[in-house]
Amino acid sequence: MLKLLSSAVLSLLLSLGLVPAPSEEPAPAALAATTTTVATHNTWHGQANTRPLADIIGWQEVDTAEGHSKLDAMDAYAHFRPGDGRLDARNSIAISWRKNKFEKTGDGSRLTHGGEANVTPSRFVNWVVLKNLATGEKLAFINTHYISGAWNGDHPERQDRWRTHNTVVREVVAELRGRGLPVVLVGDFNRALSQDIPGMNHLNTVGVSGVPIDQIYVSVGIGTGPAERLEQYGSDHFAYTATVQY
Repeated sequence: MLKLLSSAVLSLLLSLGLVPAPSEEPAPAALAATTTTVATHNTWHGQANTRPLADIIGWQEVDTAEGHSKLDAMDAYAHFRPGDGRLDARNSIAISWRKNKFEKTGDGSRLTHGGEANVTPSRFVNWVVLKNLATGEKLAFINTHYISGAWNGDHPERQDRWRTHNTVVREVVAELRGRGLPVVLVGDFNRALSQDIPGMNHLNTVGVSGVPIDQIYVSVGIGTGPAERLEQYGSDHFAYTATVQY
C-alpha cells in the first residue's frame, strides 16, 4: 500500500511540475564491426598475375622464382613466407595482407605430411594473426593446399595423406578458435566437397553450383557469404573472395 501511495504522490508531483522528470539514459552505441575482405587463389606455379584481390589473400603454388617475384612487386602488401629459402615448400602457400590495414601479431606453420618424388611436395598449413590497425581487433587467417588426385579416381592411394592433412587443418582451427580468435580458412582442398570443421561455416559461391575445390571457411558468426568467384588471371584456377565482419 505504501509503495502504491508513493507512486501516486510522485505522479502528482510530476504532473504539477514540482519535480523534474527522470532523464532517459541513452542506449549504448553498438560496437563498430571490423569488416575485412579475404581471398584465395592458386597461382598455377606462379604463372598467374598476382592482384590485390582482397585485404588478406591466401596463395597456393607459389613455388617458382617468378611467382615470388610477383608477390614482391605487390608493394602495398606484406607477406608471410616462413621457409628458410625462397623456394622452400612452406612458402608455396604464402599469405599476403595490406600493410596499411594490419599488423601481424602471430604466425605459424605445420607440416601435414612429407613429400614424395613425382607424387607430391611436402604439404603444410600456414597461418597468421593480424590486428586491424583501425579497430584493434584480431583475426586468424589460415591458408593450405591439399594433395591432388586423391578424390578424382586416379590416385585413391593418396587419400590417407589427404585425411592426415585434413586432421592437421582441424587441429590448427581448433587451437586458434581456442584463443577466442575469429578464424578464416582458405585454400585449394583438391576435393569438390565442403568439410565439416567444428565451429566453421563453408561459404557457398554465388552463381556456382556445387562446391569448387578452392574453398573459404569462416568462424560461425563472422560471415555467412556467399563467396564470389573472380577471374583466373592467368591461372588454371579461379580466384575467390568473401567479406567477413568481426
